Amino acid sequence: MKWQVRSKAPSAFFKKFPEYSSLISQLLYNRELKTQEQIDEFFNPDFGEDIHDPYLLKGMKKATERIKRAIEKHEKIFVYGDYDADGVCSTAILYLTLKELGAKDPGIYIPDRDKEGHGLNKGSIKELAKSGVKLIITVDCASSDIEEVDLANSLGVDVIITDHHQLRDELPKAVSIINPFQKGDKYPFKGLAGAVIAYKLACALLSKEALLKKWLLDLAAIATVADMMPIMGENRTLVKYGLGVLAQTKWLGLSELMKTAQISPKVIKASSNGEVPVTNLDSYTLAFVIGPRLNAAGRMDHANNAFHLLIAENQKDAEVLAKQLNQNNKARQGLTDKIVKEIKARLDKQFSQDKGPKLIFEGSQDWPVGLLGLVAGKISDKYRRPTIIYQEKGDIICASCRGVPQFDLIKMIEESAKYFDDFGGHKEAAGFRMEKKNLNKVKDAFIKEAEEKIKTEELVSILDIDVEVLLDQINWQNYDQIERFEPFGRFNPKPRFLTKAVEIGDLRTVGSNNNHLKMELVMFDNESKTAKSFKAIGFYLGKWQEELKKGDLIDLVFEFLVDEWNGQRNLQIKIVDLKKTKD
Repeated sequence: MKWQVRSKAPSAFFKKFPEYSSLISQLLYNRELKTQEQIDEFFNPDFGEDIHDPYLLKGMKKATERIKRAIEKHEKIFVYGDYDADGVCSTAILYLTLKELGAKDPGIYIPDRDKEGHGLNKGSIKELAKSGVKLIITVDCASSDIEEVDLANSLGVDVIITDHHQLRDELPKAVSIINPFQKGDKYPFKGLAGAVIAYKLACALLSKEALLKKWLLDLAAIATVADMMPIMGENRTLVKYGLGVLAQTKWLGLSELMKTAQISPKVIKASSNGEVPVTNLDSYTLAFVIGPRLNAAGRMDHANNAFHLLIAENQKDAEVLAKQLNQNNKARQGLTDKIVKEIKARLDKQFSQDKGPKLIFEGSQDWPVGLLGLVAGKISDKYRRPTIIYQEKGDIICASCRGVPQFDLIKMIEESAKYFDDFGGHKEAAGFRMEKKNLNKVKDAFIKEAEEKIKTEELVSILDIDVEVLLDQINWQNYDQIERFEPFGRFNPKPRFLTKAVEIGDLRTVGSNNNHLKMELVMFDNESKTAKSFKAIGFYLGKWQEELKKGDLIDLVFEFLVDEWNGQRNLQIKIVDLKKTKD
Protein backbone atom coordinates (compact mmCIF):
# COMPACT_ATOMS: atom_id res chain seq x y z
CA MET A 1 0.00 0.00 0.00
CA LYS A 2 1.35 3.39 -1.00
CA TRP A 3 1.23 6.15 1.62
CA GLN A 4 0.30 9.55 0.25
CA VAL A 5 0.49 12.67 2.43
CA ARG A 6 -1.67 15.60 1.35
CA SER A 7 0.11 18.74 0.12
CA LYS A 8 0.88 21.26 2.82
CA ALA A 9 -1.32 24.34 2.94
CA PRO A 10 0.39 27.60 1.93
CA SER A 11 1.79 29.68 4.79
CA ALA A 12 -0.76 32.42 4.06
CA PHE A 13 -3.56 30.01 4.94
CA PHE A 14 -2.14 29.33 8.40
CA LYS A 15 -1.77 33.06 9.02
CA LYS A 16 -5.34 33.66 7.88
CA PHE A 17 -6.78 31.51 10.70
CA PRO A 18 -4.47 31.98 13.71
CA GLU A 19 -7.17 30.78 16.12
CA TYR A 20 -6.58 27.20 14.95
CA SER A 21 -3.49 25.07 15.50
CA SER A 22 -1.41 24.28 12.43
CA LEU A 23 -2.74 20.70 12.50
CA ILE A 24 -6.40 21.79 12.51
CA SER A 25 -5.73 24.41 9.83
CA GLN A 26 -4.20 21.71 7.62
CA LEU A 27 -7.26 19.48 8.10
CA LEU A 28 -9.53 22.36 7.07
CA TYR A 29 -7.40 23.02 4.00
CA ASN A 30 -7.49 19.33 3.03
CA ARG A 31 -11.31 19.47 3.06
CA GLU A 32 -11.25 22.57 0.84
CA LEU A 33 -12.65 24.74 3.62
CA LYS A 34 -10.74 27.88 2.77
CA THR A 35 -13.03 30.79 3.68
CA GLN A 36 -14.35 31.99 7.02
CA GLU A 37 -17.91 31.39 5.80
CA GLN A 38 -17.16 27.76 4.88
CA ILE A 39 -15.41 27.09 8.19
CA ASP A 40 -18.21 28.70 10.21
CA GLU A 41 -20.81 26.55 8.44
CA PHE A 42 -18.65 23.47 9.01
CA PHE A 43 -18.01 23.98 12.72
CA ASN A 44 -21.24 25.79 13.63
CA PRO A 45 -24.08 24.42 11.49
CA ASP A 46 -27.30 26.38 11.73
CA PHE A 47 -30.48 24.72 10.50
CA GLY A 48 -32.19 28.02 9.81
CA GLU A 49 -29.26 29.41 7.80
CA ASP A 50 -27.77 26.37 6.06
CA ILE A 51 -30.84 24.53 4.76
CA HIS A 52 -31.91 25.76 1.33
CA ASP A 53 -35.44 26.56 0.20
CA PRO A 54 -37.06 23.42 -1.29
CA TYR A 55 -38.69 25.54 -3.99
CA LEU A 56 -35.25 26.14 -5.51
CA LEU A 57 -35.56 22.57 -6.82
CA LYS A 58 -36.94 22.58 -10.33
CA GLY A 59 -40.37 20.95 -10.49
CA MET A 60 -41.20 21.45 -6.81
CA LYS A 61 -44.11 23.84 -7.38
CA LYS A 62 -45.80 21.56 -9.92
CA ALA A 63 -45.32 18.55 -7.65
CA THR A 64 -46.83 20.17 -4.57
CA GLU A 65 -49.79 21.50 -6.54
CA ARG A 66 -50.57 18.06 -7.97
CA ILE A 67 -50.22 16.33 -4.60
CA LYS A 68 -52.43 18.85 -2.80
CA ARG A 69 -55.06 18.46 -5.51
CA ALA A 70 -54.94 14.68 -5.15
CA ILE A 71 -55.41 14.98 -1.38
CA GLU A 72 -58.34 17.41 -1.78
CA LYS A 73 -60.05 15.09 -4.27
CA HIS A 74 -59.38 11.99 -2.13
CA GLU A 75 -57.48 10.37 -5.01
CA LYS A 76 -55.56 7.18 -4.34
CA ILE A 77 -51.84 8.01 -3.99
CA PHE A 78 -48.95 5.52 -3.93
CA VAL A 79 -45.34 6.20 -3.00
CA TYR A 80 -43.07 4.07 -5.18
CA GLY A 81 -39.71 3.48 -3.53
CA ASP A 82 -36.48 1.52 -3.69
CA TYR A 83 -35.17 -1.39 -1.65
CA ASP A 84 -32.00 0.10 -0.11
CA ALA A 85 -31.74 2.19 3.07
CA ASP A 86 -32.04 5.43 1.11
CA GLY A 87 -35.11 4.19 -0.74
CA VAL A 88 -36.80 2.82 2.38
CA CYS A 89 -36.19 6.03 4.35
CA SER A 90 -37.44 8.05 1.35
CA THR A 91 -40.61 5.98 1.22
CA ALA A 92 -41.22 6.37 4.96
CA ILE A 93 -40.66 10.15 4.85
CA LEU A 94 -43.22 10.71 2.11
CA TYR A 95 -45.72 8.16 3.46
CA LEU A 96 -45.68 9.78 6.91
CA THR A 97 -46.02 13.21 5.32
CA LEU A 98 -49.04 12.19 3.25
CA LYS A 99 -50.70 10.75 6.34
CA GLU A 100 -50.01 13.96 8.25
CA LEU A 101 -51.66 15.93 5.43
CA GLY A 102 -54.78 13.78 5.54
CA ALA A 103 -54.29 11.80 2.34
CA LYS A 104 -56.81 9.00 2.02
CA ASP A 105 -55.06 5.68 2.80
CA PRO A 106 -51.75 6.42 1.02
CA GLY A 107 -50.07 3.27 -0.22
CA ILE A 108 -46.46 2.30 -0.84
CA TYR A 109 -44.82 -0.02 -3.32
CA ILE A 110 -41.22 -1.20 -3.01
CA PRO A 111 -40.17 -3.61 -5.77
CA ASP A 112 -38.59 -6.97 -5.05
CA ARG A 113 -34.84 -6.62 -5.65
CA ASP A 114 -34.49 -10.09 -7.15
CA LYS A 115 -37.68 -10.32 -9.21
CA GLU A 116 -38.26 -6.73 -10.32
CA GLY A 117 -35.07 -4.74 -9.91
CA HIS A 118 -34.63 -1.00 -9.41
CA GLY A 119 -37.22 1.55 -10.46
CA LEU A 120 -40.67 1.47 -12.00
CA ASN A 121 -41.70 -1.69 -13.80
CA LYS A 122 -44.63 -2.21 -16.15
CA GLY A 123 -46.19 -5.06 -14.19
CA SER A 124 -46.51 -3.06 -10.99
CA ILE A 125 -47.84 0.00 -12.85
CA LYS A 126 -50.60 -2.08 -14.42
CA GLU A 127 -51.55 -3.52 -11.02
CA LEU A 128 -51.59 -0.09 -9.37
CA ALA A 129 -53.69 1.39 -12.18
CA LYS A 130 -56.14 -1.53 -11.92
CA SER A 131 -56.52 -0.85 -8.18
CA GLY A 132 -57.57 2.74 -8.83
CA VAL A 133 -54.33 4.63 -8.16
CA LYS A 134 -54.36 8.10 -9.73
CA LEU A 135 -50.98 9.42 -8.62
CA ILE A 136 -47.61 7.69 -8.19
CA ILE A 137 -44.82 9.59 -6.46
CA THR A 138 -41.45 7.91 -6.93
CA VAL A 139 -38.64 8.31 -4.42
CA ASP A 140 -34.97 7.51 -5.09
CA CYS A 141 -35.79 6.13 -8.55
CA ALA A 142 -37.37 6.49 -12.01
CA SER A 143 -35.32 9.32 -13.59
CA SER A 144 -34.69 7.12 -16.63
CA ASP A 145 -37.95 5.11 -16.70
CA ILE A 146 -39.36 6.60 -19.91
CA GLU A 147 -41.45 3.66 -21.14
CA GLU A 148 -42.85 2.95 -17.68
CA VAL A 149 -44.03 6.55 -17.23
CA ASP A 150 -45.56 6.49 -20.72
CA LEU A 151 -47.48 3.37 -19.72
CA ALA A 152 -48.73 5.03 -16.52
CA ASN A 153 -49.87 8.05 -18.50
CA SER A 154 -51.77 5.83 -20.94
CA LEU A 155 -53.57 4.18 -18.02
CA GLY A 156 -54.64 7.51 -16.50
CA VAL A 157 -52.05 7.53 -13.73
CA ASP A 158 -49.99 10.67 -13.14
CA VAL A 159 -46.36 10.28 -12.06
CA ILE A 160 -44.19 12.64 -10.00
CA ILE A 161 -40.52 11.65 -9.95
CA THR A 162 -38.23 12.52 -7.03
CA ASP A 163 -34.72 11.19 -7.43
CA HIS A 164 -31.00 12.00 -7.16
CA HIS A 165 -29.48 9.71 -9.79
CA GLN A 166 -27.79 10.99 -12.92
CA LEU A 167 -30.12 11.86 -15.80
CA ARG A 168 -29.99 10.86 -19.44
CA ASP A 169 -30.66 13.23 -22.34
CA GLU A 170 -34.29 12.12 -22.69
CA LEU A 171 -36.51 12.47 -19.61
CA PRO A 172 -39.74 10.69 -18.71
CA LYS A 173 -42.97 12.60 -19.44
CA ALA A 174 -43.93 12.93 -15.78
CA VAL A 175 -46.12 15.63 -14.24
CA SER A 176 -43.00 16.82 -12.45
CA ILE A 177 -39.41 15.68 -12.03
CA ILE A 178 -37.54 16.80 -8.91
CA ASN A 179 -33.88 15.98 -9.42
CA PRO A 180 -31.08 18.50 -8.77
CA PHE A 181 -29.19 17.28 -11.85
CA GLN A 182 -31.86 18.56 -14.25
CA LYS A 183 -30.87 21.25 -16.73
CA GLY A 184 -31.98 24.58 -15.37
CA ASP A 185 -32.20 23.41 -11.76
CA LYS A 186 -31.05 26.21 -9.43
CA TYR A 187 -30.62 24.26 -6.21
CA PRO A 188 -27.16 25.25 -4.88
CA PHE A 189 -26.20 21.86 -3.41
CA LYS A 190 -26.35 18.80 -5.69
CA GLY A 191 -25.12 16.00 -3.43
CA LEU A 192 -28.46 15.14 -1.83
CA ALA A 193 -29.62 11.61 -1.03
CA GLY A 194 -32.93 10.40 -2.42
CA ALA A 195 -34.41 10.67 1.07
CA VAL A 196 -33.36 14.31 1.32
CA ILE A 197 -35.13 15.05 -1.97
CA ALA A 198 -38.20 13.37 -0.42
CA TYR A 199 -37.65 15.42 2.74
CA LYS A 200 -37.51 18.61 0.67
CA LEU A 201 -40.86 17.70 -0.89
CA ALA A 202 -42.24 17.00 2.59
CA CYS A 203 -41.05 20.41 3.80
CA ALA A 204 -42.70 22.11 0.81
CA LEU A 205 -45.98 20.31 1.53
CA LEU A 206 -46.06 20.77 5.31
CA SER A 207 -46.83 24.00 7.08
CA LYS A 208 -43.98 26.11 8.39
CA GLU A 209 -44.81 25.15 11.98
CA ALA A 210 -45.26 21.41 11.38
CA LEU A 211 -43.26 19.44 13.98
CA LEU A 212 -43.05 16.46 11.61
CA LYS A 213 -40.32 18.29 9.70
CA LYS A 214 -38.10 17.92 12.76
CA TRP A 215 -38.97 14.28 13.44
CA LEU A 216 -38.18 13.23 9.87
CA LEU A 217 -34.60 14.48 10.12
CA ASP A 218 -33.24 11.22 11.56
CA LEU A 219 -34.50 9.32 8.49
CA ALA A 220 -32.90 11.88 6.17
CA ALA A 221 -29.59 11.61 8.08
CA ILE A 222 -29.55 7.80 7.99
CA ALA A 223 -30.10 7.79 4.23
CA THR A 224 -27.45 10.45 3.59
CA VAL A 225 -24.71 8.50 5.36
CA ALA A 226 -25.87 5.02 4.27
CA ASP A 227 -25.98 6.11 0.61
CA MET A 228 -22.48 7.61 0.90
CA MET A 229 -23.44 11.17 0.05
CA PRO A 230 -20.84 13.91 0.73
CA ILE A 231 -20.89 14.94 4.39
CA MET A 232 -20.22 18.57 3.61
CA GLY A 233 -22.32 21.70 3.17
CA GLU A 234 -26.05 21.23 3.64
CA ASN A 235 -25.68 17.48 4.14
CA ARG A 236 -23.42 18.02 7.12
CA THR A 237 -26.03 20.25 8.76
CA LEU A 238 -28.80 17.74 8.05
CA VAL A 239 -26.78 14.85 9.47
CA LYS A 240 -25.69 16.74 12.61
CA TYR A 241 -29.25 17.76 13.43
CA GLY A 242 -30.50 14.33 12.36
CA LEU A 243 -28.22 12.67 14.92
CA GLY A 244 -29.68 14.95 17.58
CA VAL A 245 -33.20 13.90 16.57
CA LEU A 246 -32.22 10.22 16.41
CA ALA A 247 -31.07 10.29 20.03
CA GLN A 248 -34.65 11.16 20.99
CA THR A 249 -36.42 9.60 17.99
CA LYS A 250 -40.17 9.49 17.72
CA TRP A 251 -40.09 6.27 15.67
CA LEU A 252 -40.49 3.07 17.70
CA GLY A 253 -38.77 1.02 15.01
CA LEU A 254 -35.55 3.01 15.15
CA SER A 255 -35.54 2.81 18.95
CA GLU A 256 -35.90 -0.97 18.83
CA LEU A 257 -33.31 -1.31 16.07
CA MET A 258 -30.75 0.56 18.15
CA LYS A 259 -31.66 -1.48 21.22
CA THR A 260 -31.16 -4.72 19.26
CA ALA A 261 -27.76 -3.44 18.14
CA GLN A 262 -26.88 -2.55 21.77
CA ILE A 263 -26.88 1.19 21.12
CA SER A 264 -28.20 3.33 23.98
CA PRO A 265 -28.79 6.84 22.60
CA LYS A 266 -28.29 9.74 24.98
CA VAL A 267 -28.63 13.51 24.73
CA ILE A 268 -25.57 14.80 26.56
CA LYS A 269 -26.42 18.46 26.07
CA ALA A 270 -29.87 19.54 24.87
CA SER A 271 -30.43 22.36 22.39
CA SER A 272 -31.42 25.65 24.04
CA ASN A 273 -31.22 28.15 21.18
CA GLY A 274 -31.60 25.99 18.12
CA GLU A 275 -28.01 24.72 18.13
CA VAL A 276 -27.21 21.05 17.48
CA PRO A 277 -27.87 18.82 20.52
CA VAL A 278 -24.79 16.95 21.76
CA THR A 279 -25.36 13.18 21.78
CA ASN A 280 -23.40 9.94 22.02
CA LEU A 281 -24.33 9.03 18.43
CA ASP A 282 -22.13 9.62 15.39
CA SER A 283 -21.80 8.80 11.70
CA TYR A 284 -20.58 5.30 12.63
CA THR A 285 -24.01 4.64 14.16
CA LEU A 286 -25.65 5.49 10.85
CA ALA A 287 -23.12 3.87 8.50
CA PHE A 288 -22.36 0.63 10.32
CA VAL A 289 -25.26 0.00 12.70
CA ILE A 290 -28.57 1.30 11.35
CA GLY A 291 -27.83 1.52 7.61
CA PRO A 292 -26.70 -2.10 7.13
CA ARG A 293 -29.69 -3.45 9.05
CA LEU A 294 -32.15 -1.49 6.93
CA ASN A 295 -30.31 -2.60 3.80
CA ALA A 296 -30.33 -6.22 4.94
CA ALA A 297 -34.12 -6.41 4.60
CA GLY A 298 -33.98 -5.86 0.84
CA ARG A 299 -30.85 -7.95 0.41
CA MET A 300 -31.98 -11.08 2.24
CA ASP A 301 -35.79 -10.86 2.25
CA HIS A 302 -37.95 -7.87 1.22
CA ALA A 303 -37.47 -4.17 1.94
CA ASN A 304 -41.11 -3.93 3.08
CA ASN A 305 -39.90 -5.25 6.44
CA ALA A 306 -37.58 -2.26 6.87
CA PHE A 307 -40.32 0.16 5.83
CA HIS A 308 -42.84 -1.33 8.28
CA LEU A 309 -40.21 -1.11 11.01
CA LEU A 310 -39.74 2.62 10.38
CA ILE A 311 -43.46 3.41 10.55
CA ALA A 312 -44.36 0.92 13.30
CA GLU A 313 -46.86 2.28 15.85
CA ASN A 314 -46.94 -0.85 18.02
CA GLN A 315 -44.06 -1.69 20.37
CA LYS A 316 -44.36 -5.44 19.81
CA ASP A 317 -44.35 -5.09 16.03
CA ALA A 318 -41.29 -2.85 16.22
CA GLU A 319 -39.47 -5.32 18.45
CA VAL A 320 -40.21 -8.31 16.19
CA LEU A 321 -39.17 -6.46 13.02
CA ALA A 322 -35.97 -5.11 14.62
CA LYS A 323 -34.91 -8.62 15.63
CA GLN A 324 -35.72 -9.90 12.16
CA LEU A 325 -33.59 -7.23 10.49
CA ASN A 326 -30.77 -7.96 12.91
CA GLN A 327 -30.87 -11.65 11.95
CA ASN A 328 -31.02 -10.72 8.26
CA ASN A 329 -27.90 -8.63 8.73
CA LYS A 330 -25.99 -11.48 10.39
CA ALA A 331 -26.97 -13.83 7.56
CA ARG A 332 -25.95 -11.18 5.03
CA GLN A 333 -22.51 -10.83 6.62
CA GLY A 334 -21.86 -14.56 6.56
CA LEU A 335 -22.96 -15.09 2.97
CA THR A 336 -21.08 -12.01 1.73
CA ASP A 337 -17.84 -13.27 3.32
CA LYS A 338 -18.35 -16.67 1.71
CA ILE A 339 -18.81 -15.22 -1.78
CA VAL A 340 -15.83 -12.86 -1.39
CA LYS A 341 -13.61 -15.79 -0.42
CA GLU A 342 -14.82 -17.73 -3.46
CA ILE A 343 -13.98 -14.87 -5.80
CA LYS A 344 -10.58 -14.25 -4.17
CA ALA A 345 -9.72 -17.91 -4.71
CA ARG A 346 -10.41 -17.43 -8.41
CA LEU A 347 -8.56 -14.14 -8.72
CA ASP A 348 -5.48 -14.77 -6.61
CA LYS A 349 -4.25 -17.23 -9.23
CA GLN A 350 -4.17 -14.58 -11.94
CA PHE A 351 -4.15 -11.13 -10.29
CA SER A 352 -1.62 -8.96 -8.54
CA GLN A 353 -1.45 -5.18 -8.23
CA ASP A 354 0.72 -4.90 -11.36
CA LYS A 355 -0.38 -7.96 -13.30
CA GLY A 356 -3.60 -9.18 -14.80
CA PRO A 357 -6.60 -7.48 -16.45
CA LYS A 358 -7.45 -3.98 -15.29
CA LEU A 359 -11.10 -4.85 -14.72
CA ILE A 360 -12.70 -7.71 -12.80
CA PHE A 361 -15.79 -9.36 -14.24
CA GLU A 362 -17.07 -12.37 -12.27
CA GLY A 363 -20.43 -14.08 -11.88
CA SER A 364 -22.36 -17.13 -10.75
CA GLN A 365 -25.86 -18.58 -10.73
CA ASP A 366 -25.62 -18.95 -6.94
CA TRP A 367 -24.87 -15.37 -5.85
CA PRO A 368 -27.94 -13.46 -4.60
CA VAL A 369 -28.70 -10.21 -6.40
CA GLY A 370 -28.97 -8.41 -3.06
CA LEU A 371 -25.31 -9.05 -2.24
CA LEU A 372 -23.73 -8.23 -5.60
CA GLY A 373 -22.99 -4.59 -4.76
CA LEU A 374 -21.44 -5.41 -1.39
CA VAL A 375 -19.26 -8.11 -2.92
CA ALA A 376 -18.22 -5.88 -5.82
CA GLY A 377 -17.20 -3.17 -3.36
CA LYS A 378 -15.04 -5.52 -1.29
CA ILE A 379 -13.35 -7.00 -4.36
CA SER A 380 -12.75 -3.56 -5.90
CA ASP A 381 -11.20 -2.33 -2.64
CA LYS A 382 -8.84 -5.29 -2.45
CA TYR A 383 -7.64 -5.37 -6.07
CA ARG A 384 -8.01 -1.63 -6.84
CA ARG A 385 -9.84 -2.33 -10.07
CA PRO A 386 -13.29 -1.57 -11.44
CA THR A 387 -15.33 -4.65 -10.56
CA ILE A 388 -18.48 -6.13 -12.07
CA ILE A 389 -20.15 -8.93 -10.12
CA TYR A 390 -23.21 -10.57 -11.67
CA GLN A 391 -25.88 -13.16 -11.10
CA GLU A 392 -26.84 -15.43 -13.98
CA LYS A 393 -30.51 -16.37 -13.70
CA GLY A 394 -31.84 -18.22 -16.70
CA ASP A 395 -31.36 -15.97 -19.71
CA ILE A 396 -30.91 -12.81 -17.62
CA ILE A 397 -27.72 -11.26 -16.25
CA CYS A 398 -28.08 -8.83 -13.34
CA ALA A 399 -24.89 -7.01 -12.35
CA SER A 400 -23.57 -4.53 -9.80
CA CYS A 401 -20.48 -2.46 -10.51
CA ARG A 402 -18.05 -0.70 -8.19
CA GLY A 403 -15.21 1.46 -9.40
CA VAL A 404 -12.06 3.36 -8.59
CA PRO A 405 -11.82 7.19 -8.50
CA GLN A 406 -9.88 7.53 -11.75
CA PHE A 407 -12.38 5.58 -13.88
CA ASP A 408 -15.97 6.52 -14.84
CA LEU A 409 -18.15 3.42 -14.61
CA ILE A 410 -21.39 4.98 -15.79
CA LYS A 411 -19.70 6.44 -18.89
CA MET A 412 -18.36 2.97 -19.73
CA ILE A 413 -21.81 1.46 -19.29
CA GLU A 414 -23.46 4.16 -21.41
CA GLU A 415 -21.10 3.37 -24.29
CA SER A 416 -22.52 -0.19 -24.34
CA ALA A 417 -26.13 0.91 -23.68
CA LYS A 418 -27.50 -0.99 -26.69
CA TYR A 419 -26.83 -4.29 -24.89
CA PHE A 420 -28.79 -3.50 -21.72
CA ASP A 421 -32.44 -3.81 -20.80
CA ASP A 422 -31.82 -1.37 -17.96
CA PHE A 423 -28.89 0.43 -16.32
CA GLY A 424 -28.10 3.34 -14.02
CA GLY A 425 -25.95 4.64 -11.21
CA HIS A 426 -23.02 6.95 -10.53
CA LYS A 427 -19.37 7.26 -11.54
CA GLU A 428 -18.14 4.74 -8.95
CA ALA A 429 -21.29 2.65 -8.33
CA ALA A 430 -23.69 1.39 -10.97
CA GLY A 431 -25.68 -1.60 -12.17
CA PHE A 432 -27.26 -3.10 -15.24
CA ARG A 433 -29.55 -5.88 -16.46
CA MET A 434 -29.24 -7.63 -19.83
CA GLU A 435 -29.85 -10.84 -21.73
CA LYS A 436 -27.25 -13.57 -21.26
CA LYS A 437 -26.50 -13.63 -25.00
CA ASN A 438 -24.81 -10.23 -24.64
CA LEU A 439 -22.55 -11.26 -21.74
CA ASN A 440 -19.33 -11.89 -23.66
CA LYS A 441 -19.76 -8.78 -25.83
CA VAL A 442 -20.17 -6.58 -22.77
CA LYS A 443 -17.34 -8.26 -20.89
CA ASP A 444 -14.94 -7.78 -23.81
CA ALA A 445 -16.00 -4.15 -24.29
CA PHE A 446 -15.57 -3.35 -20.59
CA ILE A 447 -12.14 -4.99 -20.33
CA LYS A 448 -10.98 -3.18 -23.48
CA GLU A 449 -12.19 0.15 -22.09
CA ALA A 450 -10.38 -0.40 -18.79
CA GLU A 451 -7.17 -1.51 -20.50
CA GLU A 452 -7.16 1.68 -22.59
CA LYS A 453 -8.16 4.16 -19.89
CA ILE A 454 -6.46 2.92 -16.68
CA LYS A 455 -2.71 3.23 -16.17
CA THR A 456 -0.94 0.40 -14.37
CA GLU A 457 0.48 2.74 -11.74
CA GLU A 458 -3.07 3.79 -10.84
CA LEU A 459 -3.88 0.27 -9.64
CA VAL A 460 -1.80 0.64 -6.49
CA SER A 461 -3.80 0.97 -3.30
CA ILE A 462 -3.40 4.47 -1.86
CA LEU A 463 -3.58 5.31 1.84
CA ASP A 464 -4.43 9.00 2.07
CA ILE A 465 -2.81 10.81 5.00
CA ASP A 466 -3.81 14.27 6.15
CA VAL A 467 -0.54 15.43 7.66
CA GLU A 468 2.69 14.31 9.32
CA VAL A 469 2.62 15.19 13.00
CA LEU A 470 5.20 15.85 15.68
CA LEU A 471 5.14 14.76 19.29
CA ASP A 472 3.69 17.96 20.72
CA GLN A 473 0.73 17.81 18.30
CA ILE A 474 -0.60 14.60 19.83
CA ASN A 475 -2.56 16.19 22.64
CA TRP A 476 -6.05 16.60 24.07
CA GLN A 477 -6.48 20.07 22.60
CA ASN A 478 -6.08 18.79 19.04
CA TYR A 479 -8.18 15.73 19.80
CA ASP A 480 -11.07 17.91 21.02
CA GLN A 481 -10.82 20.03 17.88
CA ILE A 482 -10.78 16.93 15.66
CA GLU A 483 -13.97 15.73 17.35
CA ARG A 484 -15.65 18.86 15.98
CA PHE A 485 -15.07 17.43 12.49
CA GLU A 486 -17.76 14.81 13.19
CA PRO A 487 -19.88 13.60 11.51
CA PHE A 488 -17.28 11.95 9.30
CA GLY A 489 -18.06 10.53 5.89
CA ARG A 490 -17.46 11.07 2.21
CA PHE A 491 -15.32 14.18 1.53
CA ASN A 492 -14.80 14.49 5.30
CA PRO A 493 -13.06 11.25 6.30
CA LYS A 494 -11.76 10.64 9.79
CA PRO A 495 -8.34 12.36 9.90
CA ARG A 496 -5.28 10.17 9.51
CA PHE A 497 -1.80 11.17 10.59
CA LEU A 498 1.76 10.05 9.91
CA THR A 499 4.58 9.95 12.41
CA LYS A 500 8.05 8.50 11.87
CA ALA A 501 10.79 6.75 13.82
CA VAL A 502 8.66 5.76 16.79
CA GLU A 503 10.32 3.28 19.16
CA ILE A 504 8.50 0.15 20.29
CA GLY A 505 8.57 -0.03 24.08
CA ASP A 506 6.50 -3.21 24.25
CA LEU A 507 4.26 -5.28 21.98
CA ARG A 508 1.89 -8.23 22.19
CA THR A 509 -1.09 -9.67 20.36
CA VAL A 510 -4.61 -9.63 21.76
CA GLY A 511 -8.02 -10.90 20.71
CA SER A 512 -9.51 -14.38 20.47
CA ASN A 513 -7.25 -15.33 17.53
CA ASN A 514 -4.38 -12.97 18.37
CA ASN A 515 -5.52 -10.85 15.43
CA HIS A 516 -4.79 -7.48 17.00
CA LEU A 517 -1.49 -5.81 17.85
CA LYS A 518 -1.12 -3.87 21.09
CA MET A 519 1.97 -1.76 21.69
CA GLU A 520 3.59 0.77 23.96
CA LEU A 521 5.24 3.39 21.75
CA VAL A 522 7.88 5.95 22.67
CA MET A 523 8.00 9.11 20.57
CA PHE A 524 10.98 11.46 20.57
CA ASP A 525 11.26 15.15 19.75
CA ASN A 526 14.82 15.90 18.70
CA GLU A 527 14.45 19.66 19.04
CA SER A 528 13.10 19.70 22.58
CA LYS A 529 15.00 16.53 23.57
CA THR A 530 11.79 15.15 25.11
CA ALA A 531 10.01 11.84 24.84
CA LYS A 532 6.49 10.64 25.51
CA SER A 533 4.94 7.20 25.58
CA PHE A 534 1.60 6.22 24.07
CA LYS A 535 -0.52 3.12 24.02
CA ALA A 536 -1.47 1.92 20.55
CA ILE A 537 -3.78 -0.70 19.07
CA GLY A 538 -3.64 -2.08 15.54
CA PHE A 539 -6.77 -4.02 14.68
CA TYR A 540 -6.05 -7.06 12.46
CA LEU A 541 -2.32 -6.24 12.47
CA GLY A 542 -1.33 -9.12 14.75
CA LYS A 543 0.85 -10.68 12.03
CA TRP A 544 3.38 -7.88 12.59
CA GLN A 545 4.46 -9.40 15.92
CA GLU A 546 6.61 -11.90 14.03
CA GLU A 547 8.56 -9.10 12.31
CA LEU A 548 8.90 -6.60 15.15
CA LYS A 549 10.59 -6.53 18.54
CA LYS A 550 11.08 -4.16 21.45
CA GLY A 551 13.41 -1.32 20.50
CA ASP A 552 12.57 -1.34 16.78
CA LEU A 553 11.73 1.95 15.10
CA ILE A 554 8.57 2.14 13.03
CA ASP A 555 6.71 4.67 10.88
CA LEU A 556 2.97 4.55 11.32
CA VAL A 557 -0.28 5.97 10.03
CA PHE A 558 -2.81 6.43 12.81
CA GLU A 559 -6.04 7.96 14.04
CA PHE A 560 -6.65 9.39 17.49
CA LEU A 561 -8.48 7.06 19.86
CA VAL A 562 -9.76 7.55 23.40
CA ASP A 563 -9.80 4.67 25.86
CA GLU A 564 -12.33 5.16 28.66
CA TRP A 565 -12.14 2.84 31.64
CA ASN A 566 -13.28 3.28 35.23
CA GLY A 567 -13.91 6.97 34.68
CA GLN A 568 -10.43 7.55 33.24
CA ARG A 569 -9.86 8.92 29.71
CA ASN A 570 -6.57 8.13 28.01
CA LEU A 571 -5.50 9.41 24.62
CA GLN A 572 -4.30 6.51 22.47
CA ILE A 573 -3.27 5.77 18.91
CA LYS A 574 -5.26 3.55 16.55
CA ILE A 575 -2.77 2.22 14.01
CA VAL A 576 -4.07 2.09 10.43
CA ASP A 577 -0.82 0.87 8.84
CA LEU A 578 2.87 0.65 9.75
CA LYS A 579 6.30 0.09 8.27
CA LYS A 580 9.77 -0.43 9.70
CA THR A 581 11.73 2.81 9.71
CA LYS A 582 14.41 2.80 7.03
CA ASP A 583 17.97 3.36 8.22
